[in-house]
Amino acid sequence: MSDIPDEFEAKYYDKDYFQTPKGKKYKDAKGEIHGWSYENPDGEWVGAGYIANAWKTMFDPQNLLDIGAGRGTFIAYARDHGIKADGFDYSHWAVSDDGRYHRCKAEWLKWHDATLPWPYKDSSYEVCVALDFFEHIYEEDVGFVMSEMYRVSSKYVFLEIAVTGSGGLQGKGEGYILKKGEPVPLGLEGMAVAGHVTVQNEGYWIDHLDNYDWFRRRDMETHFVSLCPPSVLANWVQNSIIVMEKM
Repeated sequence: MSDIPDEFEAKYYDKDYFQTPKGKKYKDAKGEIHGWSYENPDGEWVGAGYIANAWKTMFDPQNLLDIGAGRGTFIAYARDHGIKADGFDYSHWAVSDDGRYHRCKAEWLKWHDATLPWPYKDSSYEVCVALDFFEHIYEEDVGFVMSEMYRVSSKYVFLEIAVTGSGGLQGKGEGYILKKGEPVPLGLEGMAVAGHVTVQNEGYWIDHLDNYDWFRRRDMETHFVSLCPPSVLANWVQNSIIVMEKM
């Protein structure tokens, strides 16, 4: 039986999603059952160290907020580079003692639903990062989530967003937008199994990011890519890396 729900709520992002090999079941277009998960035993990814170092080089921030931080891996690596990093995630399991990355302290990572007002003061973080996050947000909530992201960031926003056209979980077509409470079409279960509900091209996200107080820094995006080994960014460069700076 498929695990794909009509609405991706916090309970979907459990141990089977993050850790259990092929823990989430989905049907392909022919109705056959397959399994998928991140299959990551402990949340480790050494590539996070290169990326955190690039953030330190580019932004030199005192603090950083990781939005949709998962198990807190990037928080720990950012702290290794002298950045006071905090974060939140929608998954109760990911932020628990069982799921959290072992080098991420409990006080650095909290549970929160990004579609509700964020528990942070205005301009409280120099940098907000959101990695493989916005494709998990239903279109009706995108505007609010972006407004909260801009509200709590005092200087920079760094995004890595899964976009259509790169294959894999994003597919190769025109993308798709799923609605809360509506069954996922059978042909999309294999892409939606990762919880991706809004998969569009980069232009879609740039339009939503448009804000008169913020502008895009393409030069910083290029600089970031130059600071990391190609092997680390092999998947990211197939998606969209976007840097926004506050005027």
